[in-house]
Amino acid sequence: MSDGMASELDDLWREAEEHVECCNFDQAIEIYRYILIRYGDSNSAAGYAHACLGEVLLMLGRTDQGENHVRKALSYDPENPSCHFLLGCVYGLRYEWENAIQEYRLALDREPWNPTYLRAIGEAIFNSGDRKLGLEYLQKAMDLCPENSGMLTELATAYLSLGDFASARLYTQRAVAIRPDNILAWVVMKKAYALENGLSHGTTS
Repeated sequence: MSDGMASELDDLWREAEEHVECCNFDQAIEIYRYILIRYGDSNSAAGYAHACLGEVLLMLGRTDQGENHVRKALSYDPENPSCHFLLGCVYGLRYEWENAIQEYRLALDREPWNPTYLRAIGEAIFNSGDRKLGLEYLQKAMDLCPENSGMLTELATAYLSLGDFASARLYTQRAVAIRPDNILAWVVMKKAYALENGLSHGTTS
């Protein structure tokens, strides 16, 4: 690839990323598809473009299309942890927890301290029925990112479903202190308060 083409490609990656950050997903998709046409003979560029397309399409709820691009990305780089993570997300969206766990484990084999992967496998394991192990993974993810409001909220939601309303309340308090606009944290906190107060008054309603 010539220096001029490499420079153009770098500019295209940046422009697409800016569109994604601004939720201009259609524009980002157009850029990634253009990259596949113009730079399709570069395995690294094509693989990354497919991965990016897959991620954006999953964000838009277009699961089948997203999966198709993620699998194409993996054909270029079978050990890419981010692609295994995305494929795990595909299975998670379909509630295929065992398949999701398998893909998340492949991602964690390569990046064992990635908090996003730990959070994802924790959620999948928790939802598959092994709540104790799932909670351990969620706790590990939160320990690595103690200021992440989303991770705190997910941990609180897990504790809420286990009936540990006090822990759920405490984690949501931390979550909203970090991000006051975290609507889900407020919802979980309100429910934890109500259930905790109901138990203290001898009821569970």
